[in-house]
Amino acid sequence: SSAASDVYKRQSLDSVKLRNSGVAKRGEKPADVRGALLDAALRLIETVPEDKVSLRACARLAGVSHAAPAHYFPTRVALISAVLAHAFNQLTEEMIRARDGAGEDPFDRLKAMGLAYVGFGLAHPALYTMLFRSTYLQNADGDLAEACNHCGNLLAEAVAATPRPGGMTIGGGMTMAWTAVHGFLGLVCNGMILLDEAPLLAVERVLEQQ
Repeated sequence: SSAASDVYKRQSLDSVKLRNSGVAKRGEKPADVRGALLDAALRLIETVPEDKVSLRACARLAGVSHAAPAHYFPTRVALISAVLAHAFNQLTEEMIRARDGAGEDPFDRLKAMGLAYVGFGLAHPALYTMLFRSTYLQNADGDLAEACNHCGNLLAEAVAATPRPGGMTIGGGMTMAWTAVHGFLGLVCNGMILLDEAPLLAVERVLEQQ
């Protein structure tokens, strides 16, 4: 099977795993309130408009009192930032897994990371979109800043190991690589382009031309 189809299978499984996380059943109080709030926020992000993901809505879905979130997250942004930190870490882990399974050729490893990136975005479009909202990233610190930097450093290492045309800098290579996958994914998620094949197969062709 192609690298694209392998990523698609992995991301489909990961999508199910994310949505089956441990929000309390009706009438039960969760043992891990913080974790239940994070799970609830993730479910809401994937199913309702972003402005409906409130502390009150998360508390209701998690099966805790409306006052409970304040003990763990002082603001809505703090709760969503914690979810996004987890998402960045998951994205990074998926990219590492893809890279390590792509052999020794630097370009193949970089391409595999790009496919994993696109696969993650296709599996979790609403969550992916929020990863890059300035609302959350502009003043990111703590876990979110660390997770975001780790993901960026992984790309920098892969680009540094890959031959670049015309003496292109690592920064230029990162911009080129990220533009290819992020731009493609944005167009697909927003319905701006129509494809006659699976999106991951299409982006694999694009990356082969870089």
